[in-house]
Amino acid sequence: MALAAGLLALLGSCSHRSVAEFAQQVAEVPGKTAIRIEVENGTIGVAASSDRSIHIGGGVRRAADSAEMLARLEAVPLTFRTVEDPKRPELLVLRSPALPEGASGILGLELGVHLPADLPLEIVITGSGHVTLGDRKAPSQVRTGRGDLRFENCAGGVVAKTGSGNVIAFGHRGDVDLQTNLGDMQVFVREPGSKVRLITGQGTVQCYLPTAAQFEVDARVEKGKIGNSFGLTAERVQEFGAVLVGTVGSGATKVILRSGSGHIALSAKDEP
Repeated sequence: MALAAGLLALLGSCSHRSVAEFAQQVAEVPGKTAIRIEVENGTIGVAASSDRSIHIGGGVRRAADSAEMLARLEAVPLTFRTVEDPKRPELLVLRSPALPEGASGILGLELGVHLPADLPLEIVITGSGHVTLGDRKAPSQVRTGRGDLRFENCAGGVVAKTGSGNVIAFGHRGDVDLQTNLGDMQVFVREPGSKVRLITGQGTVQCYLPTAAQFEVDARVEKGKIGNSFGLTAERVQEFGAVLVGTVGSGATKVILRSGSGHIALSAKDEP
């Protein structure tokens, strides 16, 4: 997986660079029923593990403007630290290697994480980084400052936000709440839960529901068009906007779609 484009540009601007690989295993901790992974900059891919342990592996890219500063970055231990959250004692917090205090440069990670699919998960990337989650069965929360988000065959509910990046999900079961300030969305929901919420500040939203889905939709775009294949009628709003409000069947699923500038499509599709 590649790092976010902005991070790569910063890496390229530095005259001294190095890379390294590492691997770490964290045993299941009694009393900890959820996990949060905290990273400054980096790409993360998450898949289901074959045991109850948490396996973290991948590489680090380091860049600095001087050999001395690069040496400081290379001295940073390549291990995730276990941190307590006093407000949530049930949470196992794993914090990534980070820039030393007062240091300048880039310390970017490319991670593959394997953990139990039924373990509630939070991922927080304060800077830039893409996130991919696969085959999740428990609730998942993701937040990244900038980067693409991808969800493959996830269940248990997903809440995610990126400051800038495209979002795609397929084979999804359960609730889904996705947001990007700038980017396109394409979401295939195999089994809807009680809520589908897709919001972009600028970009196209494509939402696919099963042909037999029963839902109540509220879709709005400030500048763009709205189309659907469920026989509902969209209305123009002022000169450039549009709104689609209606109910199909029992309206069991609340569907909320938003785009500040872009098009919205609500389509019927049965995934195999």
